[in-house]
Amino acid sequence: MTAGKQGCPCTNETATLSSLTERICEVASTGETGIRLGLGGSCVPTSYGSSQCLQHDLHDDPACISDGDGTIPAYCFQPWCYVNADVCARDSKERVYRSSYFSFDSGVDIFYSYSTCNSTSTADDWREVVNGKVTDVNMDLGQIAIKANIPDYQFPLVYKRDPTSEESLSVTGSEYYDNNIPYEGIYPIMMENLVKSSKGGIKNITYTHRSNVSSVLHPKSSFTAAVQDIQDGLVDMSVGPFWITSERLLMAAFSVPVVNDKVYLVVPTPGSEETIPQQISKIFHPFSVGVWGLVGGIIILSSLLSVWFSDRTELASDSDEVQRPLRRNKHAYLRLAVDSILEKGIFFCSAGVEQDVGATLSNKLLMFGFGSFILIAVSSYVANLAAFLTRRTLEGSVTSIDGAIAGGWTICAHHLLRKKLSKAWPAANFVFTERDSNHHDIMDDYTDEKCQALAISWEGTSMDHSFLDRVCERKLVYTDSIFIQIPIGFPIRKDLAAGFSHWMLEAEENHNINLQTTKDQYIRENGKLSSCKVQFSAEDFTTNEYEKITIRHMALPVVLFTFCCALATIGHFFRRHAKKQEVRSLFDRTSQLGLVKGITSPVGSNYSHEKDDDGEVSPRIHDLDVEEIIDHLFERHNKKKQMISLLARPSQLNTVADEPSHSPRSLLAVGGSTSLFHNSFLEKFDGVEAFPHSVEI
Repeated sequence: MTAGKQGCPCTNETATLSSLTERICEVASTGETGIRLGLGGSCVPTSYGSSQCLQHDLHDDPACISDGDGTIPAYCFQPWCYVNADVCARDSKERVYRSSYFSFDSGVDIFYSYSTCNSTSTADDWREVVNGKVTDVNMDLGQIAIKANIPDYQFPLVYKRDPTSEESLSVTGSEYYDNNIPYEGIYPIMMENLVKSSKGGIKNITYTHRSNVSSVLHPKSSFTAAVQDIQDGLVDMSVGPFWITSERLLMAAFSVPVVNDKVYLVVPTPGSEETIPQQISKIFHPFSVGVWGLVGGIIILSSLLSVWFSDRTELASDSDEVQRPLRRNKHAYLRLAVDSILEKGIFFCSAGVEQDVGATLSNKLLMFGFGSFILIAVSSYVANLAAFLTRRTLEGSVTSIDGAIAGGWTICAHHLLRKKLSKAWPAANFVFTERDSNHHDIMDDYTDEKCQALAISWEGTSMDHSFLDRVCERKLVYTDSIFIQIPIGFPIRKDLAAGFSHWMLEAEENHNINLQTTKDQYIRENGKLSSCKVQFSAEDFTTNEYEKITIRHMALPVVLFTFCCALATIGHFFRRHAKKQEVRSLFDRTSQLGLVKGITSPVGSNYSHEKDDDGEVSPRIHDLDVEEIIDHLFERHNKKKQMISLLARPSQLNTVADEPSHSPRSLLAVGGSTSLFHNSFLEKFDGVEAFPHSVEI
């Protein structure tokens, strides 16, 4: 036996321990007077730990006495003694600890050391027991029976059943004051599991109601009223989802937080009430702005190239005898261009192109590229359109706190959150309810149109099926926008807070007992409470299912169209060069390589002949190409030497008196004429009053 090392000797604390009259007890093994360590702890002699380095725990701690079945903890065999902390800190390097048996406000400061007794350099073995690491040792609250009050019913968190109908209740009545009717719900289940996991550390928890006078003192919050009962010493703690607020901390201590509650923005479901303009705008959503611009550009380019490939420059300049003014030619070009744009637009909307056997090879190449682009573009548009038409849009909807502030929305909230919300969001327009301030009261304010959105606690409502049903009935959703986070804990007497928190942490670490696992247990036993979907996320509106078609997706049809345009342009230039050389080519007026019905004429053209009434040879139009028809009509006209009247508009065509006449437009009434013939014919004969003789068709 030693009295400790030099510089850190053992001290005699017998007098100090003997002065703790509130802890006086009788040592069971000797019958002498002793003191009790901790709440319901071991009764040890007043000489415990004093003067000498001994295995004090092995002699006096009941936990160190083996009954033959258990293992004696390691700390029982280690010598230690009480020391003077100031002396050891000044004159030695020994490790010193303050005794946890005495609170800081008790006025008793006793310190001990293992290393001064040549024991282990630290008190880890003992501290493991203090922290509950050794399961053989029962570190408890002295098997204390805790009395707790319930602030209010919050189904399914905590509630009672009607004694007659056995229905679960959400509003308190006379049964609330009957302590013989048991409480049910998630929180009572959690407390029951906690008591079991403490292995006797907590004897039991009994429940009662809050006092009537507390409700008078705190009429706006039944939860704050329940905390008042703890301050007044009526109960040991309260059970329920209590926000840890500065006001309540002045009234009672709190356990470690059970969970961090999130206060979400609750708004009308985005897209639930779309306007007609919003619905109409969805028609354009399958394509991006760039693709719509690409479609318009390709339609215009195809139209202009089609006019050019139809050799309008030659058709726009009349015969050698009659030359039309340049201004008239420009007007003709404009009409042809507009007509061609409308035509190509119709092709795109109808998802196809018109087949013109009389068109040039260049024009057909162009239409092949244009048709390929239409095929892919229209198919992509139609495939994506249905999804966009049925999709809800976020346009005009508020889904964030910043959006609500920018829109000047009023937001209903709990009055206990006034300081926190006003500080966190000073620009927001909050309306704090003046009622009892449970979440149903906040919803009532919304129903009364006092606000346009709500600030709602998730923990207080996520399991309340009646509240969630009201959320769905009013087409509201919880956004993912959070106002603030508030810790939830249990208000409890100050002297019990640490011990109760210890068992809460032990239950979670060793037995996975916490609020969320208790909720899961309740759902397994009772089923899902509500099928209503109340959570909203903006990701639901931005999934790949609704991705717009972009120019990148249209790479293949654009490349194919560009290739066909280039090939057609080259062919058109080749045809013009060949025509100047007065030779026919593969890119001539038609792509039929000069092969048509009929017989070869004396001038080398392919058409059949019939004589008219004057004995003139008249070709049949269906056997000729467009250019030959036009040239033949001009030749007939010049031979008759009729006067040609040039008018400003085609609609002003008249007939010459005493002469059988057929206007250029009347000739187009014949079935089977092509669009190319239509445009070429009108362009060349625009302004001709009449033809003296008809052409056989």
